[in-house]
Amino acid sequence: TVYPVEKISHVLSMQRGRFGHRPRNDPAFYGGEYPFIQTGDIVKANLRKSKIGFNQTLNEKGLKTSRLFDEKVVVFTIAANIGYTAILDYPACFPDSLIAMKPKSENVLLEYINIYLSIIRKHIESLAPQAAQKNINYQQLSLIPFIIPPVEVQSSIVEINNRSVATYKTKIAKAQNLLNSIDDYLLTELDIKVPDIDNSLSNRMFTVQASELSGGRFDAYRNKVYFQELQSVLDDHPNGSTPLKNYVRNLSSGQWGVDEEDGYDRDIYTKCLVIRATEFDNNGNLSFDENRIKYRLIENNKLKKMNILEHDLLIEKSGGSENQPVGRIAILTKNILNDYGNIAYSNFVQKITVNSTAISPVFLFYYLKTLHNIKFTEKMQSQTNGIRNLITSEYLDTPIINVDCQKQHEIVQHIDQIRATAAQLQQEANEILAQAKQK
Repeated sequence: TVYPVEKISHVLSMQRGRFGHRPRNDPAFYGGEYPFIQTGDIVKANLRKSKIGFNQTLNEKGLKTSRLFDEKVVVFTIAANIGYTAILDYPACFPDSLIAMKPKSENVLLEYINIYLSIIRKHIESLAPQAAQKNINYQQLSLIPFIIPPVEVQSSIVEINNRSVATYKTKIAKAQNLLNSIDDYLLTELDIKVPDIDNSLSNRMFTVQASELSGGRFDAYRNKVYFQELQSVLDDHPNGSTPLKNYVRNLSSGQWGVDEEDGYDRDIYTKCLVIRATEFDNNGNLSFDENRIKYRLIENNKLKKMNILEHDLLIEKSGGSENQPVGRIAILTKNILNDYGNIAYSNFVQKITVNSTAISPVFLFYYLKTLHNIKFTEKMQSQTNGIRNLITSEYLDTPIINVDCQKQHEIVQHIDQIRATAAQLQQEANEILAQAKQK
């Protein structure tokens, strides 16, 4: 570069976050007024090009064992997900897996720091030693070269970035609005009227006959009025319905396999990409991050029983979270099978092979995805040791509205077009960022 280059430590003031108490999850320190930022919050803000969000807060006791950053800073991740940055523009605390950065002089703009570190993130990540969890220490970070163009060039870089991010967000929002419209379209086409969710006290109570208690579930969540009303809408639909299990040709759970080893016996094992719950996104896609996908050895006899085929449905049956219950669904496409070769799925995933002579697998995929989005699968959950699980027997009883083949085809074609348009917008959005990076 024609511009001056300095070590980062000469240009930037860096200060690690802090949370000294162990165990870290002690509830006595939380629930106050001070935002407590985590590594995942920075990664999300970076990838979404958004403001830093938070899900935790510290109280006065928590503040005493942490550190409040009340100036505008760039926050940098140094553990697990390394090198992600975002600008923090409100007072907050964070642990020592994050570092606050700000310029030591007026010759460096804060926004430029954020852009520059994002551009060289892959290089920074490559410096981290391989271990159970990657991390980069302060000493390694301090030696990274930092290019310092004139302030007017930095301002131009910031302007180019801001314009591209604004256009990126517009296109991503349009794409998401299209994807969000799919549920309303399908429900309208099938004449399914979703009841309103009423969280008033009267609707959080239920009654049951004593004679019905034996063998049943006696819990308020399962018996929410919303679930009962939605079940009735599906059961009493004018077209009638058929239980999902009547359309299932094969049902099988996955295998986690064993770690890959050099010189493994190919007569016994096959190296496979194992699809986990983490590969499911919220739009019905399987998202493969090349830095996070897992290849494992699966026994050949078990892989044969798994028998993955095009248009098989994969259901997330364990994991989930409070905001995202289990039951997300994806469909195996020809592109996925061609791109990744040998594929397996973990024991947290259930595979359904559909009887395609009785129903379109793609239509069934869209239908089940919509039911999940309107929270129908929430009533099919159990929780063991903090892990949410989908009750398979209840899921297989899901009522599938009877729809003739021609109507199924029309619905699939329309939704495919929506998803294709959304994918095009997402691709254009990513290209805009790539072009800005080159500039």
